[in-house]
Amino acid sequence: MTSKKNLVIIAVLVLIGVFFIRAVSQKENTIEQGQLVLLELAPVDPRSLMQGDYMTLNYAISTPTSTVFSDSLSTDFTSNIEREVEDAVEKSKLHKRGYVLLSLDKNNVGHLVKMQNEMGEKAANQIYIKYFNYEGWRFNIGAESFFFQEGEAEKYEAAKYGALRVDDKGNSVLVGMYDEKLKPI
Repeated sequence: MTSKKNLVIIAVLVLIGVFFIRAVSQKENTIEQGQLVLLELAPVDPRSLMQGDYMTLNYAISTPTSTVFSDSLSTDFTSNIEREVEDAVEKSKLHKRGYVLLSLDKNNVGHLVKMQNEMGEKAANQIYIKYFNYEGWRFNIGAESFFFQEGEAEKYEAAKYGALRVDDKGNSVLVGMYDEKLKPI
């Protein structure tokens, strides 16, 4: 009886290890091979007593009511964006999870084109990023916190863009911060 219990425990631990290694491997692959995308930030207070210094990232493309949102829109987007997104969410046209289609400029800065439930066709200068939406129509792309060494908050106050690596399936990994001159911090 005890040997069966031990076997089950070992099997479960091996499965957990396999899933963990697979997840890490996928993230490493995205970092190495994913396309660099810069998203404009609207940062929040960088401090947590339990976690140390960090910056909660509020991307301009994910908050349509912010003043920076209109600056990140592509010309394909209509002026009724807030109403359209709100209506789509209310009518459940957009699922809780889906994709944000971004148009990338010459500096790889992403500009919102549209949100949709599934990946579709895209132009050569466009890329999909997965989103999830639990807060009305402010959506989250998963890279919402940037941690840095204690005492370096001042250095990251100059952050204007979050740098993400995005794979062809829309998975993204936050890889750093960039200043207004598009230089890594």
